[in-house]
Amino acid sequence: MRSTTNRSPARGLDGTSSLAGLREFRPRTTVLLVFLTLMVAVVGWRIARDTGARRVDVLAREAIGLFDASPPMGTATVLPDAAEASMRFQALAGVPFGFPRDDVDFVPVEVRREMIANHPAVSLRFRYAGEGYLLVVYARDRLLGAPSVAAFPEGSFVSGERDGRSFVVWEREEATCIVVSEVDVTQAFDLVRRLFT
Repeated sequence: MRSTTNRSPARGLDGTSSLAGLREFRPRTTVLLVFLTLMVAVVGWRIARDTGARRVDVLAREAIGLFDASPPMGTATVLPDAAEASMRFQALAGVPFGFPRDDVDFVPVEVRREMIANHPAVSLRFRYAGEGYLLVVYARDRLLGAPSVAAFPEGSFVSGERDGRSFVVWEREEATCIVVSEVDVTQAFDLVRRLFT
């Protein structure tokens, strides 16, 4: 009994492919593999384009712009204590967020509504040990009642420097948070870990 193959009987055994497939050129298979490779590359590029790195970059750029913008005259409200700032912040943000109440170095200055990365947000300008900071928080989008996927795992932080400003980004309780300051990034990161987590 003889086995059947898909090769022309005119080709001898010398024209057949080796185990590695290096001797026989198969144009259909090659075209299919190139097409699949390109399709996977395009899908991977689209996924990478919309991932957390791009979102963090946009968020940091816009938060630094808010930090650099001086508040309009007459809109700044100096808050007497952290408890009032916390209540006003939670009322505007819609997410629970507490501020240190027993720390004399923490001085809230202003709570405002903002727009950041095309999301309604709430900002708190505050001073800590004489240095100025801006905290911006916005609730993540909800699709069909479920919160959207976080840009990075909860409990993780992304920090960096841009245009002489340091920033720390993190996500918690269905909200994205960022702190911006002129202090060193390690000092800003330490402040976020101590005060807001």
